[in-house]
Amino acid sequence: MEKPRNNPILRNSLLIASLLGLILTSIFLSRRSVNQIQQASVSIYKDRLVPTAIIAKLTSQVYSKRLLLESYMLGKTKPEPNAVTYALDRSNRQIDSLMTEFVATNLTHKEAEQFDLLKQRLEVYNQLEGDLTRNLTDSPQAQQILFVGRGNTAFSQVIQTLTDLSALQVKVGQELLNQSNGQSNYIYVLTALQIGWCC
Repeated sequence: MEKPRNNPILRNSLLIASLLGLILTSIFLSRRSVNQIQQASVSIYKDRLVPTAIIAKLTSQVYSKRLLLESYMLGKTKPEPNAVTYALDRSNRQIDSLMTEFVATNLTHKEAEQFDLLKQRLEVYNQLEGDLTRNLTDSPQAQQILFVGRGNTAFSQVIQTLTDLSALQVKVGQELLNQSNGQSNYIYVLTALQIGWCC
């Protein structure tokens, strides 16, 4: 009986088929990783950069409301009460629309909690603002005390919440960036393996 001999053509064909299979698998994995990187990039823009810009606009609106009230409450020359009320109302509408834009983004659980806290604190500040503007001509001394006391506290809480929300945006953005970097490194490893298999 003859011993079966190793068929070099069959062995080489299996080796080439195996290498081709490994290369195709690594290409598929690379494409999947590129897709994940693209999704992370879109998320960094839509869910981190855009909300950060919204937070900056919210902060600007809150500061402009505060400055308007401050000029009326503490300034020597007082703007017209109706003009103050109209400007505050316009700022509040802009803030509401910015808040609507912000909530339309993809929020993490912590961001949603911080956003709810911001809404509560803005409501307190707006209530105080309303108390001050309802009777703009009555008892300026009492209004100044309310503005400087409770007004400063409420304003500081709103600004701190906006600052915390902004910090969360940066933290989550950094996490997405780290994920993208991990995916890039994964692609580099697969590419190196492909080159190694071919050589």
